Amino acid sequence: MLPFNKNQTLVTGAFNGEINLLSASGKFPYLEVMGIGNLEAAVQLSDYLFKNRNINHIVFFGSCGAYEWSEIPIGSFVSPSRVYTKELSHVLKLAKQIPESPEFYELVPNKSFQTAKCNAPTTITLTELKQPPVDTWKNFEIENLELFGIAKVASKFSVTVTAYLAVTNLVGPNGSSEWAKNWKTLSESLQNKILSDI
Repeated sequence: MLPFNKNQTLVTGAFNGEINLLSASGKFPYLEVMGIGNLEAAVQLSDYLFKNRNINHIVFFGSCGAYEWSEIPIGSFVSPSRVYTKELSHVLKLAKQIPESPEFYELVPNKSFQTAKCNAPTTITLTELKQPPVDTWKNFEIENLELFGIAKVASKFSVTVTAYLAVTNLVGPNGSSEWAKNWKTLSESLQNKILSDI
């Protein structure tokens, strides 16, 4: 894990299963679940940072699906360098997406992990995506549901973010069932890897 001041760092995840071993270790004085999805994570994090003004860095633990064209295998651990929120319904011309400003947020990746560019839409992708649906999606490698909300709020508070994500599935129609089968084992492996590095 990147060097950090434990008295100024929030360790978080979407739900307890993503940070339970870190919590049990007693090594992190600021550790809190923020909820599932960009909106819930953003609301909870905003409230938390208002109450804990000493926090200057966030370490987010979670899971993600890999887009097939990225060739990132299930079972990998990645540390994203950038996060977007692009909706598939927009590129398929089923809806119009409200533009985000800025379009993306830079993260502080741990470069001892594979880095990746993350897309964090508000919905889970159920469509088969063998190839990028449009050219602008070519650089997206993974999909997570909370990281854009976390990064947006962190930016407002001038707080930096490092994320560690377990790749639990390929994005597509079987993503949710693959996630359900894999998340627990991979989350525990990721947490144990971090604990062994501290």
